[in-house]
Amino acid sequence: MKILIKGAYAVKADCSGFDRRDLLIEDGKIVDSLSGEPDKLISAEGKYLLPGLIDIHTHGSFGVSYYGAEGDLERAMKRNADAGVTTVIATVGVRPEEELITAIENVKRNAAENVPGAKIRGIHLEGPFVSQGKLGVMKSDFHPCSIENFEKFYAAADGMLKVMTIAPERESATEVIAEGARRGVRMSLGHSLATYEEAMAGIEAGATGSTHTFNAMVGLTHREPGVLGAVLTDPRVSCEAICDMVHLAPATVRLIAAAKGKERMILVSDTGLISGLGDGDYVVDGLTRYVRDGVARNASGNIAGSTRTMAYGARKLVELGFTLADIARVGAKNPAEAIGIYSEVGTLEVGKCADVIICDEHFSVERVLVGDYDSKE
Repeated sequence: MKILIKGAYAVKADCSGFDRRDLLIEDGKIVDSLSGEPDKLISAEGKYLLPGLIDIHTHGSFGVSYYGAEGDLERAMKRNADAGVTTVIATVGVRPEEELITAIENVKRNAAENVPGAKIRGIHLEGPFVSQGKLGVMKSDFHPCSIENFEKFYAAADGMLKVMTIAPERESATEVIAEGARRGVRMSLGHSLATYEEAMAGIEAGATGSTHTFNAMVGLTHREPGVLGAVLTDPRVSCEAICDMVHLAPATVRLIAAAKGKERMILVSDTGLISGLGDGDYVVDGLTRYVRDGVARNASGNIAGSTRTMAYGARKLVELGFTLADIARVGAKNPAEAIGIYSEVGTLEVGKCADVIICDEHFSVERVLVGDYDSKE
């Protein structure tokens, strides 16, 4: 399939702005010239072209758990793509070892389905080596933090492990962080009660990420900056931010952007299978979640993940003053670089997958292309 998109403003590869140019696509890849006449001509006069959003922290959406064995995966992937999310990194929380291995196998099977729409391009283990004192709404299933256990989960993922959340204060955490970093896994500090010194030890060992920054972390104070003080000030770390404006106040989002710059901020959703289903009561991993006014909580009233897509967060960032080029950076370029898939996706460069969003100046998504999938067809 040869596609020509005409008349749009395409974001530059460095996300510094836009160029008015045609975009050429052949067999799902961006090319510099077509081998013949286009099979499809898309007029996008006055519209903006962005790379598809890459969500490195999402457990599921639209009634599907990415690590589960049930649900309409194709429907969920199409709906993600329709909203502008073209790549997901399936996130698995804390659970017993046998269940965790099963979840990893389910993610691999779902990814291999290669259904139309968004693509599963990796796994994020949100744990298992996190603090029992900062679990959030995850189950309390203890796993000794060790190289041996890391190797077990890494091997089960069979090359798909892209991100692991770890509390740097755990026993042997620095050794595990160093081993994960050596193997190309983004080791991300989170669900943690770490002191500043413990967090810095993790960063020195090779941690380069901060999992849903501020959420499930010990608070920052003027005499004990803690893990937040470390991740917000060290230039080696890029920080996830859930921008549904429930998990973080708008001023806190601005604080992350100010501390890290747009180059070290990563937009994520932290959605689960109840995302997009509306208000109601749902059972997730055997526990009831109560969604009211678009906010999910557990029986104790704690926020239980987000019900809003990454595209929703992108629109909220635009309302805060982020440019569309900023959205391309924090929502596509930065996450692609962080998890090692930048050669495939993340920018609109020749040779990369043609994951393309056509939108207006407010990031209202009008059309999305992902491989052979076209949201308008």
